[in-house]
Amino acid sequence: MGKSGKDSLLGNKIAAGVLTAGLILWAANRVAHIFIPEEAPEKPAIQLTGLTQAAPVAAPSSGPESIIPLLASADAAKGQAFVQQQCAACHTFTQGGANGVGPNLYGVLGGPMFAHAGFTYSDAVKAKAKGNWDYDSMDSWLTSPSSFASGTGMSYAGIHNPQTRADVIAYLRSLAASPLPIPTAPPASAAAPAQAAAQAAAPGIDTLFVSADIAKGQAVFQQQCSVCHNITKGGHNGVGPDLYGIVGAKAFSAPGFTYSSAVQAKAGQPWTPDSLSDWLKAPNSYASGTAMSFAGIKNDQIRADVIAYLNHNADSPAKLP
Repeated sequence: MGKSGKDSLLGNKIAAGVLTAGLILWAANRVAHIFIPEEAPEKPAIQLTGLTQAAPVAAPSSGPESIIPLLASADAAKGQAFVQQQCAACHTFTQGGANGVGPNLYGVLGGPMFAHAGFTYSDAVKAKAKGNWDYDSMDSWLTSPSSFASGTGMSYAGIHNPQTRADVIAYLRSLAASPLPIPTAPPASAAAPAQAAAQAAAPGIDTLFVSADIAKGQAVFQQQCSVCHNITKGGHNGVGPDLYGIVGAKAFSAPGFTYSSAVQAKAGQPWTPDSLSDWLKAPNSYASGTAMSFAGIKNDQIRADVIAYLNHNADSPAKLP
């Protein structure tokens, strides 16, 4: 200890400590190399049996098939549900709606490719902007945007299930004052007689009420209808009227709800299971110009399930056919 009160050997002690720590780290590293060698052993210490080599990836098909045949069985309501889940964060779908991260998509089918007013497109897609969106070009784009236009700013991976793409395209088709006509099927083919026979054998909606599942109808209602409608006794109207006791009630006549002029011509007629089926299958076809934007339930059995659920929610449920 010096006269100043400071340890004169402090520097030496610090240096010794650093040196000691370095020696310890070096020794630990050498021990680790002894017990855990860097090189892989010639034979694994543990042999795992029963594992087979993964099958090779199948080669891609020669080319995509047209989406047109699938549009015949496409369900626009399913397409709408899919779009709301996966696309609504970036796109709007109402007429005159604002652009977002992506352009507004009202009237996109039949409209010019990558040319929506007020939206700035990347150079990658501008090079592909040729003509108007038809069904096959929209199908190719939705399958894989990055393959359709390499370098596109749209990061979406695509819709790989063909029927889901058809459902989405059917929904996009409905977003127009005059939907793009679907090309007619080619002249009679070998499959045409079988298809016609299957359609002839398909049960009518009345027959499907026998196998209707109220629980499934409730699930569809909660997913697709409850945003706009209540179904409780004495429930308030929302975007659409309360639907408690709707089966057998007068059509478009719920107290306190203002209906569009498009449906008023059909007001007062009783909602029978069959007329409800026609309405739910395609509201805009049943009453052209209706304010109800729902695309409809194209699947007959699902529609029967929903009607059975609606009928169940009543003081005196009607006897279904």
